[in-house]
Amino acid sequence: MSGNEGISLTIKETLARAVGLVFAERGYRVLGGVSFAFFLLLYLLVLPASYTGARIGLISLAYLTPRLAAFALTFAALLGLVVPMTLFVMREGRKARKATTAGSLVVSLLTPLLCCSPLLPAVMSVAAATLPFLTTSAGLKVQRFIVTYETELYLGAVLLLALAVWQNARAVVSCPRCQTTIPERSP
Repeated sequence: MSGNEGISLTIKETLARAVGLVFAERGYRVLGGVSFAFFLLLYLLVLPASYTGARIGLISLAYLTPRLAAFALTFAALLGLVVPMTLFVMREGRKARKATTAGSLVVSLLTPLLCCSPLLPAVMSVAAATLPFLTTSAGLKVQRFIVTYETELYLGAVLLLALAVWQNARAVVSCPRCQTTIPERSP
């Protein structure tokens, strides 16, 4: 594949080229695999927290549903791509899209923790004591919202992570060193 200055790549071509460039190096493949494994374990333990009263641990696995397992796998796969891509882009001296990744991490990790834990009502009670216009039931309203729209919040996090992958893939294929050819994979 030769340089593509002035040629617009499709989404599929951009992603394929970025993955080829980043994962051609063994270090990035290892980082991607470790990131995937770490985030898969993390999400498998955290996502069922809404059923365990925000307790995180092996107890979570007993409450793991196919829907939560699918979200855990999706989050881990996307993060397994975005972490090495972000590092690659930063090492190339380009601006990586870290805000999108951070936003999706916050949404996907806080949703199950705020849903059924005593943390949110406690925080809202302290806020209500300091700011009289807040009622102590505001925390319950937020929890009700999270429980009602949990799947939609997770889907939003998936979209944010997919956007982060896309943004970083575009940065990867536009780096000066990457305009020539995709290097051969190292063993």
